[in-house]
Amino acid sequence: MIFINKMRSLAMLCHLAVNRIKRTRIFSSVVCVLLGAALPAVAGVKFDCVVQPNRIIAIGSPVTGILSEVIVARGDPVAKGQVLARLEAELETATVAVNSRRAGDETSIEAQRVRLKLAQHRMTRAEKLLERGATTREAFDEAAAELEVGRAELERLKVQKDLAVMELGRAKATLARRTIKSPISGVVAARRLSPGEFVTQEAWIVQLADLDPLYVEVFLPTEYFDQLALGQIGEVALRQPPDTHLPAEVVVVDSVFDATSNTFGVRLELPNPDVVLPAGQRCKVTLNINEVEPGSGGFNFE
Repeated sequence: MIFINKMRSLAMLCHLAVNRIKRTRIFSSVVCVLLGAALPAVAGVKFDCVVQPNRIIAIGSPVTGILSEVIVARGDPVAKGQVLARLEAELETATVAVNSRRAGDETSIEAQRVRLKLAQHRMTRAEKLLERGATTREAFDEAAAELEVGRAELERLKVQKDLAVMELGRAKATLARRTIKSPISGVVAARRLSPGEFVTQEAWIVQLADLDPLYVEVFLPTEYFDQLALGQIGEVALRQPPDTHLPAEVVVVDSVFDATSNTFGVRLELPNPDVVLPAGQRCKVTLNINEVEPGSGGFNFE
C-alpha cells in the first residue's frame, strides 16, 4: 500500500509539473501515462465525464478570394504560426514589386541634392558680388529664392520617399493577409474547402482543436456543490489508452445550476503536452468527496 501511494503521488506530481511547465518532450508525457495506467483507482465518488479539447477554432480568411492551396489535411498536427492555406495573390505580389521599386528609387533625391548644391554656390557668389557692388540686389534675391525653392523641393522628395516606403508596407500587409496561418498549436479537426474554391469571410477553411490541456467535463448533482473547490485533484479513468488513470485539477465549478436536471457543471484540466491522449471520449472521474443521497440538500419543495 505504501508503494502504491508513493507511485500515485509520483504520477500526480509528474502530470501537474508538465501542466505547469508546458514541456513538449514525448518522454515525459509517455512516462506520466504509463505511471497513471499502472495504478488502481482511488477511493471516492465516481461520475461519468467527457474529455474535450480545450478549444476548437474555425480558421477562415480576412479577405475573399480563390484558394490556391491548402497545405494541411484532417488529423495533421500544426504549430502556432504555421501556414495552413494560401489565396491567389498575383495582383498583390505585383503591387509589392512595384512599390518596392518605387520605395528604393533614390535618383530624384540625389539629383535634387546636386541642384541644391549648385544653388548654394550661386547664392554664395551672389552674396560676395553684392558686397563688392558688382551685382544688383534683385540678382541676389533671385539666388536666395532659388536656394530656398531647392531646399523645399528636396524635402518634398523625401516625403514622397517616405510615403513610398509606407505604401510598400501596406502592400506587403495586404499580401500577407492572403496567407492563412495557425493562431494556435493543435490538430486539424476538419477541412471544409479545397484549392480552387472561393473563400468568403463567413466561411471557414479548416477547424483546429487545441488538445493541451484537455478539459474533462462532468455534471454533478447540486448536493455535492459545497464539497467542490478550485484546485481539487480528481482521478480520470480513460478508455483510450485502455485502463489509464490520470490526475486532473478542478479549474471551473459552475455557480449557476441547471434547475431542470438539478445539476451543476465541473471542469477539470488534464495535461496533454505531447497530445498522446485523444479528445472526444467518454471517461470516469473519481472525486475525493463524500457520497450524498440525491435530494438530501435539506429542503423539501414538494
